[in-house]
Amino acid sequence: MLKKLLCGLLAASLAAGALVSCGGGDTTTSSGNSEPESSSPASESGTSEGGESSETAGYTPNFDEEPYTVHFQYLITVESGDQQLVNDAVNELSMSALNMQVDLIPQTMGTWQTTLPMMLASGEPLDFFVGTSNTFGTYIESGYMVNLADYTNVMPDVAETLGDDWNACYIGDFLTGVPMMKERGNAIGICVNKAITDELGFSEDDFNITTEDYSTYEQLDALFAAVQEAYPDMQPLAGTNIMANMVGNYVDNLGNNYGVLEDYGQTTTITNWFESDQYLELCKIARRWFEAGYISADAATSQDVGEQLMRMGTAFSAINNIKPNTDIERLSQLGYEVYVIPMTQTTYVGSSALSGMVYCLASASEDKEKAAAFYNWAFSSQEFNDTINWGVEGVHWVEDENGMAAYPEGVDSTNTVYHHDFGWCYPNQFAGHPWAGNDPDIWEQYEEYNASNIRSKAFGFNFDSTVVANEISACDAVYQQYANNLAFGSIDPESNVQAFNDALYGAGLQTIMDAKQEQLDAWLAEQG
Repeated sequence: MLKKLLCGLLAASLAAGALVSCGGGDTTTSSGNSEPESSSPASESGTSEGGESSETAGYTPNFDEEPYTVHFQYLITVESGDQQLVNDAVNELSMSALNMQVDLIPQTMGTWQTTLPMMLASGEPLDFFVGTSNTFGTYIESGYMVNLADYTNVMPDVAETLGDDWNACYIGDFLTGVPMMKERGNAIGICVNKAITDELGFSEDDFNITTEDYSTYEQLDALFAAVQEAYPDMQPLAGTNIMANMVGNYVDNLGNNYGVLEDYGQTTTITNWFESDQYLELCKIARRWFEAGYISADAATSQDVGEQLMRMGTAFSAINNIKPNTDIERLSQLGYEVYVIPMTQTTYVGSSALSGMVYCLASASEDKEKAAAFYNWAFSSQEFNDTINWGVEGVHWVEDENGMAAYPEGVDSTNTVYHHDFGWCYPNQFAGHPWAGNDPDIWEQYEEYNASNIRSKAFGFNFDSTVVANEISACDAVYQQYANNLAFGSIDPESNVQAFNDALYGAGLQTIMDAKQEQLDAWLAEQG
């Protein structure tokens, strides 16, 4: 019943217009001309109240044949102990429901970014993997992923939960994958150690940071300076995220960063954000922090996740995307309280809210229909989503008296060996248990949050980057050379931003921007 309730809440969010979509095939407008039909809860056909399905439309498991092995790549916060226990628990579930074995491939963000391209290029056994919109063009062109539209007939729970909003993941007639089930806003903020902040005489009310006035970022300078003096062995700011490399939080980047819609997507003219005043200002702030020692000398090349360093006690703060219950998630992940300080006053939704990160069907899959049927089960299974997120029930977590997931007696964040709280990037966190400490109506809060965000004027548009694949590859090389060094302040922006832009234009940036504008104009014309 919990699965049905949560999917219903999510469907209500979709119907409320928080996630209006457009894409391949029949489309709905994202400019307010029409509203999507209300999505219905996950299909009840062949689905038990516990969320397990032994039969889906177009697919019936054959328990007399050799089990098919699904190779499923997904993201985790850190490498965990007891992974084998989790593997065994998932396989027990999948064998019972589908006569399928599961080869779980958990990867941290850093590992995923470096190894996935090699896995795909080598044809390593793989059924589903996490893909991002900036890689779709390359992966489609290289034949690494297949059109999921050919297999939606065995994914009824996914289809009925997403409704028309699944269309936002199309590029032309190519369905790239299934979006993560999460809040849909692009909001940026910084999480700081609450106890240390209080100790140093600062309060949450001291911070009102906005891109309307870049001097407000100096409020963080004062905090970082105090931390540096009181805790000289602690890095004031750490992690792989910082303002200027989180492009999609300020502009609609339309699938990649080369040609954007500025002002949170409230324009329809493609521009180059890297030569904007905003980009320069954010790089200058980072340069100031870098020279003061608030950012580590190797920040531009480090793969250390900020939350992991905060948990270890070597970092005071980290910048990331934020949402209504970020403070509760960090408490669960870190074992101590944080203040969540917004770093802009505007939150918007672009196409990347759905298509930015999706589960893709790999061309290396030996049986794509079975792989798709597995994903449909994984999407609707409460037990699957709970297990890969919280671990084995009764060992790593229990259901408390409020129906929430919680640590068993004697276990907490300091001694647990398996705990991710990473539901936003799993098939469907809404099918699983929220973690204790969240409000019981957290999914309703997500609905309200989604509905409160402004929409990009290009919401629903997806750029077909295959037409400029060579230019994007060349710009990627330039981006790798300059972007992180500028974003983290390790090189002077005054003398290097221009060189960065010159190199981008030399690599074909204008050609990419022209192609984006042409496709966007055509899409807007279709919307009426």
